[in-house]
Amino acid sequence: MESKNQQVKLLKEIQQLHQNLHGKLQPVTLRGKVYYQASFMVKSNEGLITQIANLLEVCVFALDGNGMLLSPSNQNITKEESVSRVLEMVLDLLPDAQMFCLDKITEILSSQELKKE
Repeated sequence: MESKNQQVKLLKEIQQLHQNLHGKLQPVTLRGKVYYQASFMVKSNEGLITQIANLLEVCVFALDGNGMLLSPSNQNITKEESVSRVLEMVLDLLPDAQMFCLDKITEILSSQELKKE
């Protein structure tokens, strides 16, 4: 009976952690201004990592001097400023919540395996 209660508690913990992975457009207040967090769709964590890698590759390409990736409407912006914006976006895209969640789930499951032995 106690084992079943532990399993139910474990599943509830995992469900609660998993709920943190799902995001919607949410208002965020920074320095008195309201901004909205946006998200984009990927098929998997591998897709997310691929998108981040592609953004970093664009930055490398822009900084090595072989390409000008600036729009004609943004003549006053340097490539370094553009790359800085992309790098900021990459930092925002890093899957912190997923990694935290996976670490916690691994920790919970590991503690359950030790109890079984």
